Parts: sequence; C-alpha cells; structure tokens
Amino acid sequence: METNWTNIAEELNYSVKNYEGLTKQIVQIKNRAQAYGIDPDHEELINGKYNKAGKMTMQGLKSLKGVAERKIGRVLADFPIWSEWLVNVPGIGNAIGGKLISIYYFKSVPICTKCGADLVDFTCPRCDATAKGNGVLKFRIALRDFPTISSWWHFMGRHTVGGVVPTLKNIKKLKPNPGDEKLVDWSPAGKQLGYAFADSVNRIKHSKYNQYAEKRKRYRENTHPKASKGHRHNMAWNETFKLFLSHFWQVDHILSGAEMTDPWCVAHGGHDKSSIIEPYYFDSAKDEAA
Repeated sequence: METNWTNIAEELNYSVKNYEGLTKQIVQIKNRAQAYGIDPDHEELINGKYNKAGKMTMQGLKSLKGVAERKIGRVLADFPIWSEWLVNVPGIGNAIGGKLISIYYFKSVPICTKCGADLVDFTCPRCDATAKGNGVLKFRIALRDFPTISSWWHFMGRHTVGGVVPTLKNIKKLKPNPGDEKLVDWSPAGKQLGYAFADSVNRIKHSKYNQYAEKRKRYRENTHPKASKGHRHNMAWNETFKLFLSHFWQVDHILSGAEMTDPWCVAHGGHDKSSIIEPYYFDSAKDEAA
C-alpha cells in the first residue's frame, strides 16, 4: 500500500461518490421523463446535444459519468489488487472495483471536533462532547482488517441471522427489539454491491463467475425443486458473490504476504482443502514467486 494511503482513500471515496451521484441523477431524470411522456433517449441532459455534423455541442450526464468512471480508474492504479487481478476479471469495471476496494480497505471513523478523539455512539469519551445536532461530522480514515473470509462475508451482508440472509427490509423482523444495540453490523453499501456484481457479470456469458452461477442454479434445482426460478437465481448469485469475495480476500493476502487462514468449511466444516476453488483470473504461483 502507498505511504500516502489516507489521501488515496479520500480521493477514491470522493471519485466513487461522484460517479454514484451522476448515476442516481440519470435514473431520476429517466423516470421523470417517462412520467411526462418524454423519450429518455432524446433527453439532452442525459445524452448531450449534437449539431447536424454529429459533433457534441453540450455534454450530457452520460458523458460526465464516463469522465467520473475514468477518474476512478486512475486512482485504482495505486492498488496492486486492481492492477494484478481485478482489472482482468470480466464485469468488474472501475465503478464496482473502486467501491469494493474502498469498502475493503478503508473506513471513516467519526472524531470529536473539539479534541480529535474517536467518538463512541456520537459522544466523545475524552471530553464528553456530543456530536448529535451539531451539524456535519468530521472523520479520520482508518484501515479495515478482515482476519478471516467469514468476517469479510459478514461485513458484506452475506451471513445469516436466524437462518435468513439479512436485508434492511427484514432486519427489523430479525431484531424486533434492538434497543441501544447497533441495528446492523454489516455494510448496506456492501450488500448492494453484490446486486451490482450479479447484474454486471450475468451479462458476460464467458465469465468463469457466470459459469459458476449457472452450475449453482442447476445444483439448486435438485436441492430446492419447489423453489421458484427467481429464488434459485438469487441463491446461485449469492453463492457466486461469496466465492468472488473469498477470491478477493485470498488475492489480497497473497499480494500483501498476510497470514492465510483456512475457510470455515475447511477449519470447522470437515471439508478437505482440495475443495477450495482458487481465484479465477489470477496466477497465484507466479505472484508468490515474484
């Protein structure tokens, strides 16, 4: 990791949020245009304005979104996991890669505006100042650490609570009386990223992750014959995203030289190490030798 990782983290987060903001604006304008009976394909705010010679005379939001995505790509060049692996994975473009790397490596910790100490439940343990109702919070960038693949899955919302994969919709049913405890201990943004991953990779039929998802769909036809096609589709892509996340964790640990722990299924579930699927699109032997 670069020594100025704090500046890189802030630049990456800023670039990703700009991209997401433009994407949200495009969706809102499309929905608004359809509500007013206007063809979104003819909306200049989205697609830009062209003269009779076909030259763009006004940039649209799609063009600006492309600029934002390319800026993410320039920041990602500082991360070995991008240049050595993710850039080669079909369907993982700058937007998904940037969001994923930002979530995995960095977290924003709220700090006290008076003394700079880390806040605990919006209260400073050092000077007892409270941040509630005082406007915009200040943050410091800190590194995340996921010692196991399971902890990484959990943070991305791919664990189970009461035998059910949690969502923001069902979390209140799973925790009807949360009290003062934190309602969720996983990342809703990470959860949403799984859907973006499935939507993007599902379009690329030659992708090894797409092929894995198709195998899981056929497997779930046998294990859950009464489930709907959509339910089996979601189960298969949840399993595929978990495989991808495990590969992300493995590649990061190989590149950084960090300790490699066995997955839960091997350490506690009785599975043999031969059942571990090595990261697709990554030559671990070559990188370990390097």
